[in-house]
Amino acid sequence: MPNQRNSYNNDPQYPNQQGGGYPYQEYNDVTEQNVQQGGNYVQSQRQQYQDPAGNRVEKRKDVYQNNAIDMANARYWMTSVIYFLLGVLEVILGLRFIFRLFGANEISPFISFLYNLSHPFVSIFNGIFNDQTIGNTGVFEISTILAMLIYALIGWGIVSLVRVIFFPNVPGRSETTTTRRRKRL
Repeated sequence: MPNQRNSYNNDPQYPNQQGGGYPYQEYNDVTEQNVQQGGNYVQSQRQQYQDPAGNRVEKRKDVYQNNAIDMANARYWMTSVIYFLLGVLEVILGLRFIFRLFGANEISPFISFLYNLSHPFVSIFNGIFNDQTIGNTGVFEISTILAMLIYALIGWGIVSLVRVIFFPNVPGRSETTTTRRRKRL
């Protein structure tokens, strides 16, 4: 609207306007109200003015901020990260199990990298059960299956703890802007 205002400056069509020849009077009846209760915040702003066509305009803007939404966002972000990391670990361990079961060649750079990457996660479960040899090269690694189950349970437990710590999941912030225009009679 600044361009519109500038085009009306000193315009002979509006000779009786005050304040630089603007085509409307901004009587800006602005009312602001800020309330803070128990972590919740409400801001309300009401403005009235007259537009270039002479219509009376009422504009109201309400902002509601509830800190519970921040906790819900943190909870969502943390659970998403935990599930992502758990998914990556489960895929790595699942690939290890499949490649060991079919006797993949350990000289291959990818297989060597995968076994070295997954070894720290599986090594603490070695020796609980005896891994079974299948054929000449395949190994049924019970320790890898056990690791996958235990890490899934740990991940689920951490996510449950995060959900308890960052409770509740209540929508918190909403913003409403209302504009009313009344035609000049």
